Amino acid sequence: MSDWIVTVFLGDSLTTGFQQGPGYYPPRYYPFTNMLESALRRQLTALGSGKDLVVVNQGMDGDSTFEMLNRFTSSVETENPDLVLIWGGINDLSSRHPPEDVFPNLVDLIERTKAINAVPILLNVAPVVGTHFNETVLGLNKLTEKYCNEHDVNYVDVFSLLVDDEGKLAEEFSNDGVHLSVKAYQKLIPVLFHAIMALISDLI
Repeated sequence: MSDWIVTVFLGDSLTTGFQQGPGYYPPRYYPFTNMLESALRRQLTALGSGKDLVVVNQGMDGDSTFEMLNRFTSSVETENPDLVLIWGGINDLSSRHPPEDVFPNLVDLIERTKAINAVPILLNVAPVVGTHFNETVLGLNKLTEKYCNEHDVNYVDVFSLLVDDEGKLAEEFSNDGVHLSVKAYQKLIPVLFHAIMALISDLI
């Protein structure tokens, strides 16, 4: 058994931590997966597990679930991961692919993760500022939540974490209406920390 626990994040610009730059300045990237990695490593050390952990961020700006499937081998399999966090679908929906077309891709990503003996964790699609579009987001999220419940797949409800009382991405969690603010990532990190720690008990 390896001394390392390898965790891969597969996703789009929400996974890269994309932050719209001010004015005409280029975008910045909030290193939330680095922060998560540091917290997890500290916890493993405190537990005296004898294990170490790395988080590999394989997000790609603009990626759809179709593209995530196409690069699964190069982005995920080559890392020989123990855990794979899958976070995608927003770009498919914004390109007018209906939830019913996107859902099978997410299922395929989950099944391909299982096929390489890694544990999948699915993050659902985060809310955006537009109320009407969020109805489409919820349509996909309902499909994925049902699937994960029925197939015992680990599921992180990002939508509920960041939505406001009007069913939109809360203003303080919005960078540009779609991408997440630093405050949103700071709220997400402990949720991911606990989700991952609950799963790696069998690996330490």
